[in-house]
Amino acid sequence: MNYKSTIMDHERFPTIFHIDIDAFFASVEEALCPALKGKPVIIGGLPGERGVVSCPNYEARRLGVKTAMPLSQAYKIAPGAIFVRGNYKQYEKYSRRFIEILRDFSPAVQAVSLDEAFLDADGCLHFWKYEPCSLAMAIKRVIRNELKITVSIGVASNKLCAKVASDYSKRVAKETAGISSAPDGLSIVPLGEEKTFLAPLPVSALPGIGKSTAEALDSLGIKTCEELANTNPDSLKRIFGVVGIYLHNAANGIGNNRLSENDRDAKSISRSTTFAEDSNEEEFIASVFFYLSEKIAKALRKDDLAASTISIKMRYSAGAPVHGYGTQHPHADRRFVTYQKSYTLAEPTNSEFEIAPTAFALFKGLWLQGIKLRHVGVGVTNITKECVQLDLFQRSRTRQADLLKGIDKLRDKFGYHSVYFGIVEQINDRNHGDHHGFGLHVRY
Repeated sequence: MNYKSTIMDHERFPTIFHIDIDAFFASVEEALCPALKGKPVIIGGLPGERGVVSCPNYEARRLGVKTAMPLSQAYKIAPGAIFVRGNYKQYEKYSRRFIEILRDFSPAVQAVSLDEAFLDADGCLHFWKYEPCSLAMAIKRVIRNELKITVSIGVASNKLCAKVASDYSKRVAKETAGISSAPDGLSIVPLGEEKTFLAPLPVSALPGIGKSTAEALDSLGIKTCEELANTNPDSLKRIFGVVGIYLHNAANGIGNNRLSENDRDAKSISRSTTFAEDSNEEEFIASVFFYLSEKIAKALRKDDLAASTISIKMRYSAGAPVHGYGTQHPHADRRFVTYQKSYTLAEPTNSEFEIAPTAFALFKGLWLQGIKLRHVGVGVTNITKECVQLDLFQRSRTRQADLLKGIDKLRDKFGYHSVYFGIVEQINDRNHGDHHGFGLHVRY
């Protein structure tokens, strides 16, 4: 259902928009360099480098290149494609302007990630004669004219259906115009038709349903949202626990229609890297953990946020043994197996001097010493607004926070290497640096 014009009951239901930038990283590169348009472009690294594809444009996707595919595999599939390392500073700049544009239309905007956001049009839809299509087309037009990129939009009575609708609009646009062009889709779900809209879609279309959950539902003979919606919720709860209730409600089109009061409702922040060469050098790995923690801490401080739960992930070199098994175990080749562990602090933090030691301690608990690694990452969750306690026991922590914020400002003005800590010297010795930091394959 791709509704071109639908008037919604603004008095009983807010109108929720989900706006998603099409192939964000690649679209920004094309906007910065129009000569790339119409050619297969792959963001993530250069041929021959270690790492994975961050974002292929639609021409590259048509050739079979996918996000998270190893660069070496992408090069085999599309040797004639243009490979670009990527410029995250530019992506952040475009993301900020994207959110600013949305706030020009409505003050109620919830940023979900760099390239997607929810907008509540309940308080401004009267300017568009209560026609969501008119507002959606205006948003698309301003973003296209100013940023030279396209967005796909889903509109519904709640966030869940709006998200599904924007994804659906991409698929419809691809089927109509072809995958080689950006979707630039628009799908509007009329009030009261949420369940009907979802019914024919596969259960994997619902947010939060990954491969394992979809397979579990498939084993029960449940393939579509309609079949899931008609399943006894008590049966789902017995099998999936409280998640079963979510599954049943989602399939029936029931979702949250309230946007977060925070400007950025960050659920998690993470940074990870694939090493240029596999490594088992403890000092170097510790340096990388600190550097990734710096990136996360700065992102938290920028929005006056703090996080309680620290997590790490790691991936061994190909052929490394699985914990408790020998190298002959069928899962011994770990190139695509990621191990994770987390720990919750007593108090939330946005300091790399608290995040990094916790992350490295978690890592040491998982690491088979002597076995080389190819990939490590750090992440934080349980994110809240920063709260500074002004008692005597918190003074040293407050002074450190002020110092780190001062370093952030110096680096923004003079570059990362204007002030850096000795622990990252191990990275400095083997990776080139620029204004923004080190030349690691850092994924955001």
